[in-house]
Amino acid sequence: MNPFTRTAKGWWQIFPGRMHKALCGGSILLSETALSIPEILSLIFAKAPRQTQAACALVCKNWSEVTLDELWRHLEHIQPILNLITGGRPFYDHDVEMPIHYENLDLIGDADWPRFRQYAIRVKSITFEEVSVDLPWEEGVAFLGQHHPFGNCLTPKVRRLHWTTLSGEYTTSIMPFVSHHLKELRLEIHLWQFKARDLFSALIGRTPSLKKLSVKSELGVWPPCVVPSFADWIETCLRLEEVHIPQRWHTRIVLAAFESLPKLFEFGIEWSRVPQDHMGVVVNMEIAEGQFRSLRRLGWTSGIKQATNLLQQTPRQLQGLTLDCWGKFSQAELVAFFTAVAQCCPDLDSLCLNMADFLECSKQGGSQERLSWEIFRPLLACKTLLELSVYCSLPCVLSTWDIEEMGAAWPKLEKLILCPDPDYPWEKGGTPISSLPCFAATLPRLRSLGLFFDRLEPPSLAGDLFPERQLSLKEFQVGCSEVPGGDPLPVGLYLASLFAVGTRPSIKVGGTDVRDDGYWSGGVDSCVVDSWKTVESLVHLTLGIKEAVATRFF
Repeated sequence: MNPFTRTAKGWWQIFPGRMHKALCGGSILLSETALSIPEILSLIFAKAPRQTQAACALVCKNWSEVTLDELWRHLEHIQPILNLITGGRPFYDHDVEMPIHYENLDLIGDADWPRFRQYAIRVKSITFEEVSVDLPWEEGVAFLGQHHPFGNCLTPKVRRLHWTTLSGEYTTSIMPFVSHHLKELRLEIHLWQFKARDLFSALIGRTPSLKKLSVKSELGVWPPCVVPSFADWIETCLRLEEVHIPQRWHTRIVLAAFESLPKLFEFGIEWSRVPQDHMGVVVNMEIAEGQFRSLRRLGWTSGIKQATNLLQQTPRQLQGLTLDCWGKFSQAELVAFFTAVAQCCPDLDSLCLNMADFLECSKQGGSQERLSWEIFRPLLACKTLLELSVYCSLPCVLSTWDIEEMGAAWPKLEKLILCPDPDYPWEKGGTPISSLPCFAATLPRLRSLGLFFDRLEPPSLAGDLFPERQLSLKEFQVGCSEVPGGDPLPVGLYLASLFAVGTRPSIKVGGTDVRDDGYWSGGVDSCVVDSWKTVESLVHLTLGIKEAVATRFF
């Protein structure tokens, strides 16, 4: 029976009121009815800029409720929340050092708390970065957290919290914004021992729903008094699935706390720009039977021999590896590590490796100036590899045969970053930029590509803007490569001919976030940056022309 005939019980008959009237010939337009459905409005307003959202909130009551939900869903600062309480007035008299408590109590007593609650429950995400704005002192936020009428949390429905305070002043100010529904917490804090200890102690039992945790801190000694409070807090986060913490925090007590978590899937590290700073500080990782029961992705810092031993002794197969490798090692030891990876992790889909000291080791053994693809050949056994990122002080030069071999072994590879920022790049050759068509032919799913290119081999432009195989990249990392041939024009046209219609890949120039030593400690030459910016402009301009032509003729 046709559901769109009046004899059938069609879908419109279950719609009450205005929708039924519109579909049956009433005067209410369907578009008007659709724009009164909250779910549709939410999808529309979520894409609008904040100024448009603020204007739409004044249209009508139906729009106001939905738009305010979107407008307050994510806050880039805590100031809007505080202004609802204080009206912009300070918590303290800045002419004196001590807080005037009776004035603060009057300030809180005069606040419109029902109005505050109406907005606070809409906040789902907060990003706080300590900047030079007129905020109350840290004690002022704490005073507010202790005296407001809504328990221990100002924003009870916050799911995501990103808190950055590098001076240490606003470390504990995060507490009034930590809700029991918090699922993602990202901390970038100054590791001042007493405030860090107080913060982690206060968090105990406050984050039962936490699933993702990321902590960044400056290098320095991990204060012993902080370790117990941090470990005690972690033991209460039984739903944790993803964790990234600094290498120096991998102490035996902290690792023991993470070992017991039943759902921990990914235990990683924050990259170190100089891994050798951790030599002799980080304990060796151990994964014994019954520990890290759900672990599938691991990030750690160690020497290459210790990393090989860890993989050989691990009782389960890991799917993702991130290694910050310190110390000097030989090419044979690196090959042994890759062989262990292939044998112990056959289902590997992600491998990230930072080896800053390989250049020094190579010089001791001879005059090696580049990383041979032969070293990586054992990894070809990992047929499910999706991401391969290697950072080294030597460039890795690929031939057409190497790329074809890569494509045959890893047909689903999406990210390939191979040593784009070597030390002293003017002394070394690189991969010819003319090899990019081979990537397009053999790695069709590639979305991120990073290589060091040979500056003496310019591209040969065939003049075809629509070759049979094209690259669908989102990011193109050239590291410290100079523009091949020195002329941005042919390089820009060449890249635009290879990039697929509908893509506008960004060209990333300079040192990566992983390595910051050697040549890159002083930054990239401004002429190189300007040349690649010119290339990027030409690429995007030409891609616009390609899109217009494709729309007109195809």
